Amino acid sequence: MPDTVIDTCCLTNISAAGNLAAVLSHTGLTWHVPPAVAAEAVFVRVRQADGRIVKQHFDLKPFLATKALRDVELAEGEETALYVDLAADLSDGEAMALAIASCRGWKIVTDDRKARRRAGELGTEVITTPQIMRLWADNSECDEGVIRAAPS
Repeated sequence: MPDTVIDTCCLTNISAAGNLAAVLSHTGLTWHVPPAVAAEAVFVRVRQADGRIVKQHFDLKPFLATKALRDVELAEGEETALYVDLAADLSDGEAMALAIASCRGWKIVTDDRKARRRAGELGTEVITTPQIMRLWADNSECDEGVIRAAPS
């Protein structure tokens, strides 16, 4: 399974689908989360049955414990230097995720326009939230109602 590094915006977007573990497990990808992303992914907005949107604490520990997500540290040298360069234009999570993905030849999952542009400049493959949701829909055995109900 290809290694991917996810940034904060995509992690929170995908978690809004309601079952992050199921989505991650049906993509055919190995998911990595750097410390800056874990630090930024604190809350997620969730739609309640009555239509209200509420902010809930987002806990990565269960996903790390089951290996649905794997911790990945920034390596010294080239990765750290690239991270510092990227952090001038991007958030810490996006910069760290892109530095790791680029230096290791992994994919990055991001929706951020600047991060996607910088990834293109670095020759790093980008996957977006809609593409992840499509992978989940294509590879899972969810009925169409569950897929249609997932936030987009």
